[in-house]
Amino acid sequence: MVFARDFCYHPRMLRVRGHSAGWRAHLPAAGRLATVVLAAALLMSACGNSATAHTTHGGTVTFAELPADTPTYIFPMMPGAYFGNQNLYQFSNEFFLPLYWFGDHGQPVLNRQLSIANVPTFSDGNTVVNISLKHWQWSTGHPITARDVVMWLNLLSAATDPQAPVIGSTTSPGPGWGAAVAGGFPENVISYAATGTYSLTIKLNASYNPTWFLYNELSQVFPLPRFAWDKLAAGGAVGNYDASAEARVLAPASAGLPANSYLPANPGTGTSGALGVAQFLNSQSENSASYDTNPLWQVVDGPFHLSQYTSSGYVKMTPNKNYSGSPKPTISAFVEEPFTSDTAEFNALRTGSLTIGYMPVQDLPQKASLERSQSYSFAPWYGFGFVYMPLNFTNPTSGPLLRQAYFRQVLQSLINQPQDIKDFDAGYGNLENGPVPTYPPGNADESPLEAKSLIYPYSPTAAVTLLREHGWNVEPGGSSYCAHPGTGAGECGAGISLRETASLPLLVTSGSVTTTNEMEALQSTWKLHAGIDVTISQAPFNQVISTMFNSCSYVNPCRSWTMVAGISWTYSPDYLPTGGELFATGSSSNGGDYSSTINDANIHETHVAGSAASETKALFNYQDYLARNLPVLFLPDVPLQFTMYKSNLKGLVPQDVFDIIYPQDYSFGS
Repeated sequence: MVFARDFCYHPRMLRVRGHSAGWRAHLPAAGRLATVVLAAALLMSACGNSATAHTTHGGTVTFAELPADTPTYIFPMMPGAYFGNQNLYQFSNEFFLPLYWFGDHGQPVLNRQLSIANVPTFSDGNTVVNISLKHWQWSTGHPITARDVVMWLNLLSAATDPQAPVIGSTTSPGPGWGAAVAGGFPENVISYAATGTYSLTIKLNASYNPTWFLYNELSQVFPLPRFAWDKLAAGGAVGNYDASAEARVLAPASAGLPANSYLPANPGTGTSGALGVAQFLNSQSENSASYDTNPLWQVVDGPFHLSQYTSSGYVKMTPNKNYSGSPKPTISAFVEEPFTSDTAEFNALRTGSLTIGYMPVQDLPQKASLERSQSYSFAPWYGFGFVYMPLNFTNPTSGPLLRQAYFRQVLQSLINQPQDIKDFDAGYGNLENGPVPTYPPGNADESPLEAKSLIYPYSPTAAVTLLREHGWNVEPGGSSYCAHPGTGAGECGAGISLRETASLPLLVTSGSVTTTNEMEALQSTWKLHAGIDVTISQAPFNQVISTMFNSCSYVNPCRSWTMVAGISWTYSPDYLPTGGELFATGSSSNGGDYSSTINDANIHETHVAGSAASETKALFNYQDYLARNLPVLFLPDVPLQFTMYKSNLKGLVPQDVFDIIYPQDYSFGS
């Protein structure tokens, strides 16, 4: 973890790290408490008496959005096409809080203080979850109740039901949830019910690891203001329409779900019941032009209201005076500024007009000058995740190539991670072997295999040898082709025809000079050493995401993309890095439809492990298999951004590992 030079301990860090009612692998509750107390003592000693510090109430904090990465969806139940941090964790989360908040003091743990509910208890052999709420309130003064939680569960059940009526189109997706996993939450729930104004009970279909269920399943729950949102139309009356989905039944085999999954008996339709409510809220959220005038979005429980939004991505938030959490906002406004390129953002930094911005890698040599001339401080922002290149296994043209494990090994062996860190990330970054984060340093969730040297180190010789061993005529600098088609030893593999060349389109997010340069270098390397042709195209981040997450399947393959670069995965809202959202067969964020029965079984074991030791073993087995099998191509784990912030801004560092922002913490020092 990297701290700014003038960092002093912020009060938010003094609370005890959260834990589940069961256990958190590798670090028991007592260990976390000791760590926090010791850190508090050391930092307080270093910083002196905090009572002598002076802060100023009021003022506007301006925050730079990433290039061409603007918020476009406000309803917290986000379909895959909108499921990005720019929408959830740097926009919607400021208005609509999850039931359980994760991320505390820059660590990937439960944050008890910012959670709406108390830590859940598990009973009946970890098959029953009991939840009690803290008596917080909405901005209108209405209490946040268990019924508001049940509404989310009803809408989520309807929106993820594979047998519900199909709603929406490619350009205007229907309601959905980007974290959905077949047989996962809420299909692993037999029933749920409010047992009091502030309490509810959830009955599970099996015994689950309490830590996993809290960190990866209950983390997906957001209370909704039923008194304002349970509607089917803008001018319609508020009712109990969502309740149609509350009764649950065992899913039939025709649903295509794992055994013992449960679905709503009546999800509703696009105009009725829970699905109708979900579609109404989804359609309102897709109408971004009305964000700052639509009364729906003014009923909030987060620390801020949305006061202004423009189609360019400009966002202005002002404090919610009835926010129940602590600390409460002291700034007058928080503004998110859009930029079309990192060059444009850097120009704003040079004028000093941003409170919080970022240094493009190519401009890092000017860091010291900006620190002196514009009173900025520097803090690389690392995340709990990894950088990767998704692969579309369903593409009819390139899919047969990508489905060959040896061919993925060839591509990975032609990625020079140490050189990329040096050339494109100014020396900041870590080698990445697999799907479990290398950050924070010493992450105990990372297996010994992942933590050691690269499994597929850069080696053009190894890559060319693999191709030749599998029937390819390799033409370095030219166009390699399959000389021996077939599925036997020494042959190219299923679906690859005689003289078929290795030609791969690569879709790259636009706006970052560094990303473009890195991918052009990779294009050159693959061509020069292995005769693999790469054609690069670029598009804004939001367009890339909507292209990727377009329900690709082998029955309905996606033809519009083959590989993607310029994105990273942060473990949220699956905060324990077991990978179900991203790599399980049929999961919503599994854009290229990677599928492996071995991997699915490994993921399942991480869900049901009965002890800390068995959880660790299952997590290691899961990541080691994927590190070798390569469901994606792994790139160096580099900072999310190189943050530059005004030196008089308090409450920013340490930055959250889940890419979440905390403007309620910000204040200006005198």
